[in-house]
Amino acid sequence: MSRDWTEPNVCIDENLTLTADNQLQLARWSIPRPVIDVMVTSTADGKVTAPQPVLPGVKMMDQQVSWKNDSPLPASLRITVTRGTRNWVVSNPNAIQLRDRWTRTINTQPDEPFTTSISNGRTGSAVDLGTNSVAEPNPGRQWLWMGAAESDEWLPQLLQPDDVFRMWYQCYYWTPPPWSDNANKNSPQHEVYSRYTRIMAWAFPQQGTLVKG
Repeated sequence: MSRDWTEPNVCIDENLTLTADNQLQLARWSIPRPVIDVMVTSTADGKVTAPQPVLPGVKMMDQQVSWKNDSPLPASLRITVTRGTRNWVVSNPNAIQLRDRWTRTINTQPDEPFTTSISNGRTGSAVDLGTNSVAEPNPGRQWLWMGAAESDEWLPQLLQPDDVFRMWYQCYYWTPPPWSDNANKNSPQHEVYSRYTRIMAWAFPQQGTLVKG
Protein backbone atom coordinates (compact mmCIF):
# COMPACT_ATOMS: atom_id res chain seq x y z
CA MET A 1 0.00 0.00 0.00
CA SER A 2 1.56 3.29 -1.08
CA ARG A 3 1.74 6.35 1.15
CA ASP A 4 0.82 9.85 0.05
CA TRP A 5 3.26 11.56 2.42
CA THR A 6 7.00 11.65 2.94
CA GLU A 7 8.75 11.15 6.23
CA PRO A 8 10.65 14.39 6.99
CA ASN A 9 14.41 14.35 7.34
CA VAL A 10 15.57 16.90 9.89
CA CYS A 11 19.11 18.22 9.96
CA ILE A 12 20.13 19.54 13.35
CA ASP A 13 22.97 21.84 14.32
CA GLU A 14 26.03 20.48 16.18
CA ASN A 15 24.92 22.41 19.26
CA LEU A 16 21.74 20.28 19.41
CA THR A 17 21.21 16.61 20.17
CA LEU A 18 18.33 14.13 20.36
CA THR A 19 17.24 12.27 23.45
CA ALA A 20 16.56 8.53 23.46
CA ASP A 21 12.92 9.25 22.56
CA ASN A 22 13.92 11.68 19.77
CA GLN A 23 13.26 14.88 21.67
CA LEU A 24 15.34 17.84 20.63
CA GLN A 25 17.63 19.28 23.32
CA LEU A 26 20.69 21.48 23.70
CA ALA A 27 24.05 19.74 23.73
CA ARG A 28 26.09 20.20 26.91
CA TRP A 29 28.74 22.17 24.99
CA SER A 30 26.21 24.62 23.50
CA ILE A 31 26.46 27.02 26.48
CA PRO A 32 29.48 28.40 28.36
CA ARG A 33 30.62 25.75 30.81
CA PRO A 34 33.41 25.28 33.37
CA VAL A 35 35.82 22.60 32.16
CA ILE A 36 38.63 23.04 34.73
CA ASP A 37 38.18 23.92 38.40
CA VAL A 38 41.12 23.05 40.66
CA MET A 39 42.12 24.39 44.08
CA VAL A 40 45.87 24.43 44.72
CA THR A 41 47.01 24.64 48.36
CA SER A 42 50.35 26.07 49.47
CA THR A 43 52.79 23.56 50.92
CA ALA A 44 55.26 26.13 52.29
CA ASP A 45 53.23 28.55 54.42
CA GLY A 46 54.72 29.55 57.76
CA LYS A 47 57.97 30.87 59.22
CA VAL A 48 60.91 31.83 57.03
CA THR A 49 63.80 30.23 58.90
CA ALA A 50 66.57 31.01 56.40
CA PRO A 51 67.13 33.60 53.67
CA GLN A 52 66.23 32.61 50.10
CA PRO A 53 68.25 35.14 48.08
CA VAL A 54 68.37 33.24 44.77
CA LEU A 55 65.43 33.21 42.37
CA PRO A 56 63.05 31.49 41.95
CA GLY A 57 63.20 30.79 45.72
CA VAL A 58 60.97 28.40 47.65
CA LYS A 59 58.18 26.68 45.75
CA MET A 60 54.80 27.11 47.45
CA MET A 61 52.41 25.75 44.81
CA ASP A 62 52.83 23.50 41.78
CA GLN A 63 49.87 22.34 39.69
CA GLN A 64 49.29 21.05 36.14
CA VAL A 65 45.80 20.95 34.61
CA SER A 66 44.43 19.96 31.21
CA TRP A 67 41.22 19.66 29.20
CA LYS A 68 40.39 17.96 25.90
CA ASN A 69 37.79 19.61 23.68
CA ASP A 70 35.10 16.94 23.71
CA SER A 71 32.68 18.79 21.43
CA PRO A 72 32.37 18.51 17.61
CA LEU A 73 33.01 22.27 17.30
CA PRO A 74 35.87 24.64 18.08
CA ALA A 75 35.74 26.31 21.50
CA SER A 76 37.19 29.51 22.88
CA LEU A 77 38.72 29.21 26.35
CA ARG A 78 38.87 31.74 29.17
CA ILE A 79 41.36 31.07 31.98
CA THR A 80 40.65 32.48 35.45
CA VAL A 81 43.31 32.40 38.17
CA THR A 82 42.07 33.43 41.63
CA ARG A 83 44.75 34.01 44.23
CA GLY A 84 43.69 33.63 47.85
CA THR A 85 44.62 36.17 50.50
CA ARG A 86 48.36 36.62 50.93
CA ASN A 87 50.02 37.90 54.08
CA TRP A 88 53.54 38.11 55.46
CA VAL A 89 55.65 39.47 58.30
CA VAL A 90 59.03 41.06 57.62
CA SER A 91 61.54 42.52 60.07
CA ASN A 92 63.70 45.61 59.62
CA PRO A 93 65.67 45.77 57.27
CA ASN A 94 64.68 42.70 55.20
CA ALA A 95 62.31 41.98 52.32
CA ILE A 96 59.94 39.20 51.23
CA GLN A 97 58.37 38.81 47.78
CA LEU A 98 55.88 36.31 46.32
CA ARG A 99 55.80 35.55 42.60
CA ASP A 100 53.58 33.31 40.49
CA ARG A 101 53.42 32.33 36.85
CA TRP A 102 51.64 29.96 34.50
CA THR A 103 52.47 28.58 31.06
CA ARG A 104 50.00 27.06 28.60
CA THR A 105 50.03 25.10 25.36
CA ILE A 106 47.77 23.22 22.95
CA ASN A 107 48.66 19.58 22.18
CA THR A 108 52.16 19.87 23.68
CA GLN A 109 53.65 19.94 27.17
CA PRO A 110 54.10 23.46 28.60
CA ASP A 111 57.46 24.65 29.89
CA GLU A 112 57.92 24.72 33.65
CA PRO A 113 56.82 28.21 34.78
CA PHE A 114 59.88 29.37 36.72
CA THR A 115 59.45 32.91 38.04
CA THR A 116 63.13 33.87 37.78
CA SER A 117 62.70 36.39 34.95
CA ILE A 118 58.99 36.31 34.03
CA SER A 119 55.97 36.32 36.30
CA ASN A 120 52.22 36.81 36.04
CA GLY A 121 51.94 38.27 39.53
CA ARG A 122 54.22 39.75 42.20
CA THR A 123 53.61 41.09 45.69
CA GLY A 124 55.70 41.70 48.76
CA SER A 125 57.39 44.41 50.80
CA ALA A 126 60.50 45.54 52.65
CA VAL A 127 60.95 47.69 55.73
CA ASP A 128 63.96 49.94 56.48
CA LEU A 129 63.93 51.72 59.83
CA GLY A 130 67.64 52.36 59.99
CA THR A 131 70.24 51.27 62.55
CA ASN A 132 71.37 52.34 66.00
CA SER A 133 74.78 53.73 66.99
CA VAL A 134 76.42 50.31 66.85
CA ALA A 135 74.93 49.42 63.42
CA GLU A 136 72.25 47.10 64.77
CA PRO A 137 68.92 47.26 62.91
CA ASN A 138 66.41 49.28 64.88
CA PRO A 139 63.49 47.25 66.23
CA GLY A 140 60.67 47.09 63.74
CA ARG A 141 58.37 44.59 62.08
CA GLN A 142 55.82 44.98 59.29
CA TRP A 143 52.61 42.95 58.94
CA LEU A 144 50.96 43.13 55.52
CA TRP A 145 47.82 41.51 54.14
CA MET A 146 46.63 41.42 50.51
CA GLY A 147 43.08 40.49 49.65
CA ALA A 148 42.13 37.84 47.11
CA ALA A 149 42.71 38.82 43.47
CA GLU A 150 41.64 37.42 40.12
CA SER A 151 43.31 37.37 36.70
CA ASP A 152 41.45 36.51 33.47
CA GLU A 153 43.09 35.50 30.22
CA TRP A 154 41.54 34.45 26.90
CA LEU A 155 43.31 31.79 24.87
CA PRO A 156 44.27 33.64 21.66
CA GLN A 157 43.34 30.74 19.36
CA LEU A 158 40.33 28.44 19.19
CA LEU A 159 40.57 24.93 20.57
CA GLN A 160 39.64 22.55 17.74
CA PRO A 161 37.75 19.29 18.40
CA ASP A 162 40.02 16.79 20.23
CA ASP A 163 42.65 19.44 20.92
CA VAL A 164 44.15 19.25 24.41
CA PHE A 165 44.78 22.40 26.44
CA ARG A 166 47.45 22.16 29.13
CA MET A 167 48.46 24.66 31.80
CA TRP A 168 51.19 24.65 34.46
CA TYR A 169 51.00 26.96 37.50
CA GLN A 170 53.65 27.66 40.14
CA CYS A 171 54.02 30.10 43.05
CA TYR A 172 57.27 30.92 44.91
CA TYR A 173 58.58 33.22 47.59
CA TRP A 174 62.09 34.60 47.93
CA THR A 175 63.96 37.13 50.08
CA PRO A 176 65.63 39.78 47.91
CA PRO A 177 69.14 40.57 49.15
CA PRO A 178 70.74 41.98 51.18
CA TRP A 179 69.57 39.98 54.20
CA SER A 180 70.28 40.83 57.84
CA ASP A 181 70.56 37.92 60.29
CA ASN A 182 70.08 40.26 63.25
CA ALA A 183 66.94 41.94 61.97
CA ASN A 184 64.58 43.68 64.38
CA LYS A 185 67.49 44.31 66.78
CA ASN A 186 68.45 40.63 67.01
CA SER A 187 64.86 39.42 67.25
CA PRO A 188 63.99 38.53 63.64
CA GLN A 189 60.49 37.48 62.67
CA HIS A 190 59.68 36.49 59.10
CA GLU A 191 56.58 34.64 57.90
CA VAL A 192 54.79 34.20 54.58
CA TYR A 193 51.40 32.72 53.65
CA SER A 194 50.00 32.28 50.15
CA ARG A 195 47.21 29.86 51.17
CA TYR A 196 45.65 28.79 47.86
CA THR A 197 45.09 29.50 44.19
CA ARG A 198 42.00 28.46 42.25
CA ILE A 199 42.49 27.63 38.57
CA MET A 200 39.41 27.65 36.33
CA ALA A 201 38.80 27.44 32.59
CA TRP A 202 35.51 28.14 30.82
CA ALA A 203 34.76 26.81 27.33
CA PHE A 204 32.56 28.98 25.09
CA PRO A 205 30.69 27.44 22.14
CA GLN A 206 31.00 28.45 18.50
CA GLN A 207 28.53 28.59 15.60
CA GLY A 208 27.70 25.23 14.09
CA THR A 209 28.39 24.43 10.42
CA LEU A 210 25.55 22.04 9.50
CA VAL A 211 22.73 24.56 9.86
CA LYS A 212 23.20 28.28 9.31
CA GLY A 213 20.60 31.01 9.19
